Amino acid sequence: MQYPDSTFALEILKVVSGASLLLVVAAQGCVAVALGRRVRSGPRPPISVLKPLKGDEDDLYENLRALACQRYPEFEILCGAEDPADPALAVVRRLAAEMPAVAIRIVCGGAPIGLNPKVNNLAQLLPVARHEVVLISDANVRPPPDYLAGLADQLAEPGVGLVHSPLVGVHERSVGALLEHLHLAGFIIRSVCASVVLVDQPAVIGKSMLMRRAQLEQVGGLAAVKDMLAEDYQLGRRFHAAGLRVVLAPQLLPTVAERWSVRRFLARHLRWSQMRRRQCPGWYMLEPLGYPGALALAVLLVSRGAAWPWTVAVLLAQVGLDAALWRRLRGQRLGWAALLLPLRDVLALAMWAVGLVKRGVEWRGHQFVMGPDSALQLPAAWASVQLEKVR
Repeated sequence: MQYPDSTFALEILKVVSGASLLLVVAAQGCVAVALGRRVRSGPRPPISVLKPLKGDEDDLYENLRALACQRYPEFEILCGAEDPADPALAVVRRLAAEMPAVAIRIVCGGAPIGLNPKVNNLAQLLPVARHEVVLISDANVRPPPDYLAGLADQLAEPGVGLVHSPLVGVHERSVGALLEHLHLAGFIIRSVCASVVLVDQPAVIGKSMLMRRAQLEQVGGLAAVKDMLAEDYQLGRRFHAAGLRVVLAPQLLPTVAERWSVRRFLARHLRWSQMRRRQCPGWYMLEPLGYPGALALAVLLVSRGAAWPWTVAVLLAQVGLDAALWRRLRGQRLGWAALLLPLRDVLALAMWAVGLVKRGVEWRGHQFVMGPDSALQLPAAWASVQLEKVR
């Protein structure tokens, strides 16, 4: 039996969850459009790959080897770490010894230019790069053999300034890693592709960014994003504002997460939620519409179980959409992992809610306070500013 004061809320939730499902269908269509583009073969300029490292990531050796085995005429790999004793550098030395024909160099211990540790790492790599075209490539990506060629083809198109890659998670061996890959293969890739197809606004994830050094300097260089946590998104914005095209490559880029804990999954997506909240607050408020399954569960709760047919119908529809997208991205059935989809959405929506108010963020062992556009401050500096305001 429905309580009178809950009837209106129930009907609103039904409408919202139904509209949410339609939006997910539209966003999934955007994935098909974005990944279905055909690109003509172009020139093959030499590329300097900038690889910022910290710690021995899952399958780091295999990831680096996949990069070293590219079918590409000329490229170099520059690996950097904040700490000269970082264990990742031992992995790099092993690969360099095994593949002497590949130009692999190590740069470490450079002076920081700002608060973003990744940008500090890149800032010591960029000056020693030999080539005009540079690729920023994260440690946990496992590129296919034609990865560099595919990116170069995109960069050769008229007006293109930056090329980034759609991600697909692989090699999960824990619940946390599987949740991460389900989220990448759901809300994340739909959002990235919809932003490109529907609103022509780049949503760059910096695990893979190809650009020319001259154009990077034209938009302010690394110094412009040295104190921003979302340096990738902000660079995309700057290229776009300068009239340079930011394009999403149609070629999927595998990213490896093997034994992630659920806590690490939550920490990653809380941080990403905080960044989106500080950069696009209007769009951020609409993000719950990307989780129709979670909204359908809310319908079930408000109705005290009476609206279970609606909830089941929405959940089954979303599972079907996710299963189809999983097969499109990974070439395999979703299988029993479909049981985790409601949990994924509830946890992601919870991180969205926390991201509304949380300002403190931890990244790569550093503590920060995040402001507008993901600008970083040290906690002590932020506290002193607040104290000055009180006085």
